[in-house]
Amino acid sequence: MPETPGDPLPRGAVVGPFSGPRAAWGEHLERAAERYGAAVNWELYDDRGEAGTARRIAEAVVAEGRHALVVGHFNSAGAAAALPVYRAAGLPVLLPLATTPGLLADSAGTLLRWCPDDRAQAADLLAAVRDAGHARVAVTHDGSAYGERLALLVRDVPAAARPAVPSGAVVSDGSGPATGAVPVPAALTGPSPDLLDGPDLFDGPEGRDVSALTALVVCGTHVGAARTAREWRAAGFEGAFWFTDDCAVDEFAELLGPVAPAYVARMRGGPEAHVDAAFAAATAALAEDPARTGRTLLAAVRAHADRGFTALGEPEPGSAGWDFVPVPAPAADGASARTGGRHGRAYDVIVVGAGVVGSATASALARHGARVALVAPMDGRDEHATAWSGGLVRSFEADPYLRGLALRSHHLAWGPAALAPGPYGFMTTGSLVLCGDADLEQAEKGVAELNGAGVSAELLGPEVLGARFPGLSVDGVTAAVWEPRAGYADPPRTARVYRDRALAHGARLLPARVRELDAPPGADRVRVLLEPGGPVEALAVVLAAGGGTGEIAGHRLSGADAGRTKSIRYGFFHHPATAGLPTVVDMVSGVWGRPQLTGEAAGGYMAGRPVDEWDVPPGGLATLTDEHVAYIRRGAAARWPWLADPATRFLGGRQGVDLYTPHSRPHLGRERPGSRIVLATGWSGAGFKTAPAAAELAAAEALGVLEGT
Repeated sequence: MPETPGDPLPRGAVVGPFSGPRAAWGEHLERAAERYGAAVNWELYDDRGEAGTARRIAEAVVAEGRHALVVGHFNSAGAAAALPVYRAAGLPVLLPLATTPGLLADSAGTLLRWCPDDRAQAADLLAAVRDAGHARVAVTHDGSAYGERLALLVRDVPAAARPAVPSGAVVSDGSGPATGAVPVPAALTGPSPDLLDGPDLFDGPEGRDVSALTALVVCGTHVGAARTAREWRAAGFEGAFWFTDDCAVDEFAELLGPVAPAYVARMRGGPEAHVDAAFAAATAALAEDPARTGRTLLAAVRAHADRGFTALGEPEPGSAGWDFVPVPAPAADGASARTGGRHGRAYDVIVVGAGVVGSATASALARHGARVALVAPMDGRDEHATAWSGGLVRSFEADPYLRGLALRSHHLAWGPAALAPGPYGFMTTGSLVLCGDADLEQAEKGVAELNGAGVSAELLGPEVLGARFPGLSVDGVTAAVWEPRAGYADPPRTARVYRDRALAHGARLLPARVRELDAPPGADRVRVLLEPGGPVEALAVVLAAGGGTGEIAGHRLSGADAGRTKSIRYGFFHHPATAGLPTVVDMVSGVWGRPQLTGEAAGGYMAGRPVDEWDVPPGGLATLTDEHVAYIRRGAAARWPWLADPATRFLGGRQGVDLYTPHSRPHLGRERPGSRIVLATGWSGAGFKTAPAAAELAAAEALGVLEGT
């Protein structure tokens, strides 16, 4: 199992609803991930309780290949969509809360389920209703597919599963099997004809004589079930409500309101106990041997579990079951139902874009304790502009503002913290920035600033350059800024390192594209429209979408105001004259290049030439056409004459897209005073080396929004 450099902990993926209407259930998984985070790096993926999103997350987790196992998904529809993906990859999955019958039928020994299933819930629930002495019972649902499926299970419970009612039967108050419960009057015990035939299934109270019913079983999500119960009470139903297990969360009481008597099905011991048990067993197995994978790991989890499992992976009979407890009285102020904040329906900050700037921003925010979601497409590929960057790293920039960001980034990441290769794959090659007459003043100032900040730099004349670097032509060069400790880093690896740090501090991943931001002036939230997935809310948004910034509607820079996208292309070439050449950025002709010391095209030299292709869609390719290669050779040969030599071999190339702003500086800060949208985009190709400092500033702006809130 691959690990991020410097991170010795095994990794586990935790998938659940960390936003949206089911987020109260995701809190069980979040708390457990925090409790067991010392021995395993648990990374949280937000499927929002949606089957389609769950499938995409499963595909991304498998494609990344970094996780030993998966805990989740919470809801059964998501689990059913995702499990075939994990099974095909042989990735173990622990299901602490997914209750649909038959989920493990094709598990092939890759799953363990901690909780009882819904078939048992339906039988136990109906038995509890009967034990409570109800003579006239109906079942309904909240209109969701999940609720209707449960209602059918309750309606169709076999008569054999409906035991006779013993005199003096009780319903638990939640503290034990019978503590505090009221005995069923003897006059109400005995068989109920309605129950022997099965309860009626009603879609709603319309046209029903609801006054004749003594109990109503309501099936569905906790939000939908609360709404349905209020509708039935308003229609005149005066009996007892019995709710299925999705309603066994704290916020249900506030959502339901003063509706009594009401009881809810709850996994025996409470859902959090099942989640905790799954995490405890997984953590113990991985701590014992972090190299375990697949069936070997699952066997170790079984050995450390607090219960037994069948060969299929279901809990052994009797090791899991259902309690039925009263719904507590709602809080006096109903705060959680009104705001949703206490139960995580909204994030503090959503960061749009998982390139180096977005990932580093998410890392900084999560480290400060913010509840962060990192939104990016997840299909196993890095689609952000960082993935196609050449990764040049230095501290000198002719623009004083960018130079300040580059210097700060040196101290945050590229200096002593990046001892080669370090976590970012940093390679020391030395860096030359070639200057013409117009650039000389800033070059002199920059060298003084760099040395004053502890970064070694000097100004070299063309004679020294020609003698020291014979593979470089110095025609038209007035001077060059030389940084001996500069070089390049691995851009995709760097973005992943920052993303992993964000996840390690509790950030969640949302696999989607952002289509629109809705943040009216004065609103206390930003509504983020995801595709696929629908809306999710946050107190603040950091827009770090690079070339995709203009495609996202609803912010000040949407459309042409965001800037213009522009193609970038570079190739890798091999020639003996490249020996000893450093990284080069030529402010005279616009070309750039660097050695390729490791990996693909190792031993070659990267050369790029500006391309006059604007307003192109974001993205990238790992190929160049013959025309592209010829264009680079012609233009860059003026600086590297060996490119014109027919013996120079082309080793491969890349093409990507950068966002160029009208003022040639990045959009960094709030989109307008008082806005909840923070911009961190538009570096015109200079963003990689300045990303650590830019992320620090973007995170500070977002935290300022939260402080204002």
